[in-house]
Amino acid sequence: MIRLFAALDALGAMRFIGEVERGGDCGCVCPECGSPLVARQGSAYDWHFAHEAAHERPGCDAGALRMLRRLIIEHLQEQVRVGALVLPAYRETVALQGSLVHLREQVQWGAQPMGEWQWRVDAEQDGPVARARLDTGVDVRLDVRTVETASSQDLPPAGDQGDTSARLVFQCRVPPVQALRERAQAVQHLQTHGELVWAHHPDTLGLVQAARQRLAERGRKIYGNWLSMVDAQRQAVADAAAPAVPLFYGPAAPASPERAGVHACAPLHAANATFTFYRLNDQEAWLLYLLERVGPSDWRTAQQKFYALAPFPGPFEGWSQALPPAVGQADEAAGIVRLHGFLDAVTYLSRRAHTTRSSRNPADFDGL
Repeated sequence: MIRLFAALDALGAMRFIGEVERGGDCGCVCPECGSPLVARQGSAYDWHFAHEAAHERPGCDAGALRMLRRLIIEHLQEQVRVGALVLPAYRETVALQGSLVHLREQVQWGAQPMGEWQWRVDAEQDGPVARARLDTGVDVRLDVRTVETASSQDLPPAGDQGDTSARLVFQCRVPPVQALRERAQAVQHLQTHGELVWAHHPDTLGLVQAARQRLAERGRKIYGNWLSMVDAQRQAVADAAAPAVPLFYGPAAPASPERAGVHACAPLHAANATFTFYRLNDQEAWLLYLLERVGPSDWRTAQQKFYALAPFPGPFEGWSQALPPAVGQADEAAGIVRLHGFLDAVTYLSRRAHTTRSSRNPADFDGL
């Protein structure tokens, strides 16, 4: 608790302890009870006002904080008068947390007062000292807050999301006693250690809502891509564990009743293959699937599997150059892109797709 460093003179103006006569000639009264004061200006640094005959009153202990609050208000009023009170940018962090994702995005916008500030110098300790209209279309209340240490200068609690008004706080560390002898020293402390911080601003511009929608879309995409990758990895494991069939040589055997139907949208696909669908944009979509192996080796037991991408539902303009060479090589005659590596293709497509699905029947992807 700081001692009474300032008091009121006969005209009601603030007078600092270092700017008045010593003792009872100071001509000041207590800001709480109105009793005469004496100015104690001894050799110690702790100069302060005291009641005459040391008749201190417990209710007057708050006088020093009242004077500090008034000093801050007068300082802010002077800043407004000379055009030096500029509001900082409002910043808000939007977060999305889930089992797979933890996304954050910071949005910010500028807000400045329009017209005059309406001051309330005699406001209650927890009440606003000023109000104004912002160019963002909302009213703002200005509060004053003093803290004991620099580590206490955290942002005040944010307002209710349903609050239609904004809240701004000027907060400052309580000055040391050496800085409270004269007004010039006290004002210098406020300029050095005081700051304006936002406690709340409603989302009148829709920027917070837009950020939430972007994060939600990113979360859905990440989740969908994760499901696609899991499905693709499961299919690769299933392909490797499938029971062996007799070796065959030469061209592929004609379709038999035991073999599932051939899908024209997936040229050269293996029997009973699982297809993974990736929609990149309105014009570009791909099917990822296992290729039929032709030659003197049983593809079901072969250590190396071959996969392909086919444009879905059919070739689109520029499909053969749509993918980077690192993913695969286009076989225009077959109508497919032969992949260099399965996981490389899944990684590339998953990061860019906004819709992914897996099925044994490509017809399930129609309209996606």
